[in-house]
Formats: sequence, C-alpha cells, structure tokens
Amino acid sequence: MTLVTAALIVLAVVGSNALEFWDPAEEFPELNTYFDNNYIGKSFATLQEKHPDLVKTSSLGKTPRGNDMHEITITSDVSNWRTANKPSVKYVANMHGNEVRGRGLLLKFAYYLAMSYDSDQDVRDIMDTTVFHLLPTINPDGFASAVHSCSGVSGRYTSDGTDMNRDFPSHWQSGTRLKFANETKMLMNYAARVPAVLGISFHDGALVTNYPWDGAPDIASGKYAASPDDALFITMAKTYSLNHKSMYKPAAQCGHDDFKDGITNGNKWYKVFNGMQDWNYMYNDCFEVTIELGCCKYPSDAAATFGDVWSDNFNSMFAFSKLANSGIKGRVTDFSGNPLKDVTITVSGIDKTIKVRHPEGYFWRPLLAGTYNVSASKHGYYTLSRKSVVVLENEPTLMNFILIPKSQDKGMIGDDTIDNDTADNDNRDDGSKDNTEKDKDDPSSRSRDLSPSVLVVVSILFGVLRTFC
Repeated sequence: MTLVTAALIVLAVVGSNALEFWDPAEEFPELNTYFDNNYIGKSFATLQEKHPDLVKTSSLGKTPRGNDMHEITITSDVSNWRTANKPSVKYVANMHGNEVRGRGLLLKFAYYLAMSYDSDQDVRDIMDTTVFHLLPTINPDGFASAVHSCSGVSGRYTSDGTDMNRDFPSHWQSGTRLKFANETKMLMNYAARVPAVLGISFHDGALVTNYPWDGAPDIASGKYAASPDDALFITMAKTYSLNHKSMYKPAAQCGHDDFKDGITNGNKWYKVFNGMQDWNYMYNDCFEVTIELGCCKYPSDAAATFGDVWSDNFNSMFAFSKLANSGIKGRVTDFSGNPLKDVTITVSGIDKTIKVRHPEGYFWRPLLAGTYNVSASKHGYYTLSRKSVVVLENEPTLMNFILIPKSQDKGMIGDDTIDNDTADNDNRDDGSKDNTEKDKDDPSSRSRDLSPSVLVVVSILFGVLRTFC
C-alpha cells in the first residue's frame, strides 16, 4: 500500500468514526427479524411519509411471483435529486435469495439516514453531497423460498431458476446469452435511469470485499485479473474492509480463504462471468464492489445476525460512500451554457473512459491522488484536454469543460487544448445487444459577429472562471 493510499483510507476512517452510532432496531425491533418483502415496502412508505424532503420510494417492477422490487432514494431535497450536483451511490442486497444479511443492513441504513439528518451534522453533510439508492432485496422470490442454512442453495435462484450473478451482459463473452431473468432486466433498466458513481452488492458466505475483474477470458481462475482501475479498486476495497470491525483481520475467519487485509480480486478468488459487478463497471461506469458479509448465509438467529451486521458495517458503508466525491468532478456544457450528455471523459494512463450521464452535464470520476491529463470529447465537438491536473486525497478536483462545435475554429490557451485529432464517440450500450439480437447563460446577450478564434478563447476563459468561481 502506498502512502497516498494509506492516507486516503485513514481519512475515510477518521471521517466515518465521527458519526454517532445507534441501532434503529432499538426503536423498531422488527428490523431484527427476518421480515418479508411487504414489510420493506411498508417501511419505505412510512419513511417517505415522515420525511418527504429526504425520502422517495419506488418499485422497479413486479417479479414473476408478484413481489415488488422495492427501492428507496435518500438525500436532502430529494424531489430534485435527478438534477442536483451530487453523485449517486447504489447499495443492493439479497441477489442470492438465501444470503440474507444485506436485507436487514440496508433497511437499517435507510432508517438511520432519514432519522439522523436533522440531529447529526455529519449525516447532514453526507446527505447534502450524496444521493443514496438502496435496494434491500433484488431477488424477493428467491428469499421467499429460502430456508435456514449456512451453505445450502435453496432460494439462491430466481423463480425461473436463474443465478442473477451469472445473468448480466459480459464484455468478454458476446452472443452467449439469449435472454435475462425479469429481475435482471429490471436492474439493467434501473441502471440506465440511475447513473450511480459507486455501488455495492451485499452477499453472504464469506467475509471479504471483492473487486474487479471477476472474470477475464485469458486468465485462469485463481489468478489475478487486474482491471484498468486496479489500484483504485484496491483502495476502495480496503476503505471498506479496514473500517469493518473484523474483515481486515488476517486469520481465515470462515475456515477457508485467508484474505490479506480482507480484500480479494474476484478472478483470483474464483472466476465469474456475466456478473453484475463487472457489468456495472464496464457498461455503466459504476465503480462497484461485492461485499461478503458473513460466513453463514442464512443463520437461524435473526436478532444476533442483524445486530452484529449493523455494528460491524456501520463505519464501512459511510466511509465507502465518501469515495464518490473523490478524484475529479465537474460539468460539461456547450458555449451557451447548455449541459452536454454522452461526453467521454478520458484520463491518461487508464484504459477506461466514463460517459457523462447526468442530465445537467455533471460528472464524477473517482481517482487516486496524483497528476493526470484529462480530456472531454463528444461527437461533433472538438476534444478539450487539461494537462497536469493535480488530484488530492481529501477533496475532489473541480474541472468544468466547455466544448466547441467542429463548425468553429480550433485554438489553444494556457493548459486547455483543443486537440487536432478528435475521435467521434458513439454511445456505448449496456451490453445486452451483444447478447440478444444485436437487438445559465443567455446566448442572446453575446455578439453573433465574434470570429471563431475569439469564440474559442472566450469559451475556454469562461471554463476557467467556472472552475475557480
């Protein structure tokens, strides 16, 4: 671990420890039981009724057996979350219906956020800068058929027998999947509507934080498969594990798999193709990890299970969420101040671009501390580059771009460069086509007689002013 990485993780630890710990089950004891799917819906509705400025609930749709896939969005001024200058963080659980800890953990997290906003300044600070999306169970049909067992598979699959974590489009294996489970389709549609920056999928059966790649075709299972953001993912994984009460401890806590620092590369542990973690990273620019919360998948003692999982993971969930506001952030507009979407953000030395997906042109690109060259490009516009951008450990670097149409002249000023070679960037799909059928500024106040070169200079200066003002 580098000193920079260690500093970032220590910062997250210190920040998260400032939060006041309490267990929502003290007031709502049902949270320490194996509640059913209807209870999740009723709980979310109650939170929305009591905290309408903070909570908005929805259903992603009905499962084949008629269960709602419940979702809750929590942030300040929640009615405007889609247009707010805040990154989204998505936590989901219970993908395998018999892996149950995440259900209770996320429901308690929802209660804690909504009920602490007015009384805890640290919670307020987080919710004023972050949007949380929580889905306690994404396989409610599977949970309904699960039975208490530490290692069984009853309830693991959806009602049509699908393992959801083998059911997402894969950039490695095109053309292999003919259809997706209804639950998978709902999550894919949801990801398109809710462009999260960070994500966690909570599982059970081990105690570890798992990060991409989960599967690479040219690397054998049991061997390390590094993603383009490998160093960043290691830091993200350690941010979670080192804030956990025991995940980081060196002993093999589940009687197998001794994970150093409580983290593992997915492919090195065992290869998984068509998993949600890799799909979210590659196709949705969501930096997602998988958290294994405990050795026994479905323990018999619900009260002890949910009490422990809440206290064990409390600091980790907050520390991890803060990484959404690390690296670089900013906004991309045209010269008239109109937001631009589907802009490609490229960081030199990292073979992974991200798309600007926010309707107001905002973007967030998690990065470790360092110096980078960053560019923004879009079909029909010149690519704009920034050189030697310094990223710190404890705060995001603000970086706004104003892109110039190709109908205008090219130019350069300072460190902002309009590149000579500009690639046209088509929109990247979510991968499903490969697997199915390939299936405010008032512009009127500006002179229309300015030369193209002057437009370029003014636009770049405007971008610099936006960055520092």
